[in-house]
Amino acid sequence: MKFILTCIAVLLSVHPLFSQKSKQLEHLFSTYEKAGLLSGSVLIAEKGKIIFEKSYGYRNAPKKEKNTNNSIYRAFSMTKMFTATVIFQLEEQGKLSLNDKLSKYYPDFPKGDSITIAHLLSHTSGIPNETNSEYTVDEGTFIKYISAKPLNFSPGKDWDYSNSGYYILGYIIKKVTGLSYDKVIENNILKPLKMNHSGFNFNNVTDENKAWGYEFLSDKGSNEALRFKTDHPFGAGAMYSTVEDLFKFNEALKNYTILKKEIIEKAFTPYLKDHYGLGFQITTGFDKKRVGHDGGGPGYRSRYYRVLEDDICLIVMSNSELSHTDFIIPLAEKILYNKPYNIPAIAKVSAADLKKLEGVYSTENSNFYINSADGKLIFKEGGYPRNALLPLSKTYFQLDEKFTCTFQPDQNGKINTLVIHFWDGTVKTAKRNTNNLTWGIIGNATPNGWDGKDIPLQTDPKNPNIYFLKSYKLNKGNLKFRLNNDWGYSLGLNNDGKSIALAAYDFPINEDGLYDIVLDMTNIVKPQYSIKKSNP
Repeated sequence: MKFILTCIAVLLSVHPLFSQKSKQLEHLFSTYEKAGLLSGSVLIAEKGKIIFEKSYGYRNAPKKEKNTNNSIYRAFSMTKMFTATVIFQLEEQGKLSLNDKLSKYYPDFPKGDSITIAHLLSHTSGIPNETNSEYTVDEGTFIKYISAKPLNFSPGKDWDYSNSGYYILGYIIKKVTGLSYDKVIENNILKPLKMNHSGFNFNNVTDENKAWGYEFLSDKGSNEALRFKTDHPFGAGAMYSTVEDLFKFNEALKNYTILKKEIIEKAFTPYLKDHYGLGFQITTGFDKKRVGHDGGGPGYRSRYYRVLEDDICLIVMSNSELSHTDFIIPLAEKILYNKPYNIPAIAKVSAADLKKLEGVYSTENSNFYINSADGKLIFKEGGYPRNALLPLSKTYFQLDEKFTCTFQPDQNGKINTLVIHFWDGTVKTAKRNTNNLTWGIIGNATPNGWDGKDIPLQTDPKNPNIYFLKSYKLNKGNLKFRLNNDWGYSLGLNNDGKSIALAAYDFPINEDGLYDIVLDMTNIVKPQYSIKKSNP
């Protein structure tokens, strides 16, 4: 018995599940989960061994089904690593060269003789970034659209992140192999590595482990983020995966089982700019080189990288736009490297106190939108993604230690000023905007078209969260709801044709006529709308 107890004690002392680091990591992630700022899966490995793996939040919020380590998430731009890997494999097979000119595949593409495959892989082609799913429905539509756009700079002379280059790489893979892009990724990477829970066409996935993506997620409510109608964004970000499948990919890169060492070293070498190679992002932490890729799109935020020197792999996949993925990872890194770290002491702020902070705060050049819902304070500026602020007091909030928001009262105690400290050290003081900011409609179904100003909706003083127009003349066409003439805050139709989502599809107006239009923002988490022909 003494021998058995000794063995158990030894196992407990060395097993990573019982390590001090694991306990610290669990405390970190669970703190953010309890604050409603983490929904997803985390995997951390060291020297090929998983030392931490756990999941948080909901994969299906309405059904209260929790995420597990088998949850399947959209990977978005992590896809670029797979697109690049196949390009390298095709070069090894002699089927193409990184020095191939774009004109070889698209003879009529403007300045195609100056753009190489290497430029496309490294975001140095000058081809402008395009993210609109309407232009990526097929190869012909996209090439016609993007070839009409001027280059942002001469190829190879500068760097600008471009999904467009990776759409084109996907089409080149199809041209060279004679197979669909999806099938080549499956044959060359997913099947050999037994990545059985990764693939494409996420809308068609019926696996019970599918994690739905949310633009808002809490214990009390949720709203599903935009689901693309097509498998957008193709070779730039259409994949789905799990943390364990991505770990298999990590190990295959490390062990040179899908690419030769010299090819991987080339991919991991900065190309023109020090933060990007050929299909892989390059960063440093604690003076150590990290290689991998982030991914983000409607409803999902993810990050993968490996610290090359120490063979530490970190993978986080999240199905909530408001998850603090980017802000938690630096704290996790400090734990892994035994550096001092501080988990914020999250304050409890009542819904009434959060409501007092709501509004639009403006500087000369910027509008900052502050809303509250289900205990969260949500920050939005222009075209930047929304973020849920972490409360440290009733008036002091942060994203991390270097990005803070302080709400200041006037002499009557009313909050009228917002002071924002940004990561680069910039400080902006914004005043509450007292102008009559309102929701409106915009689109070619309205007299002002897509390029004009919003047609403002009316409000009833008794129901200030309900916006409407009665018997308003609309043309056959499309429209969106927009706040304050700001494209950074628009509402459209999700692909179910029923629900509303941020920056989603147009509402179709099928014929000219008079319409009654209603936008109900009573529940900011799940807005409601109605667009109906007026009664005669």
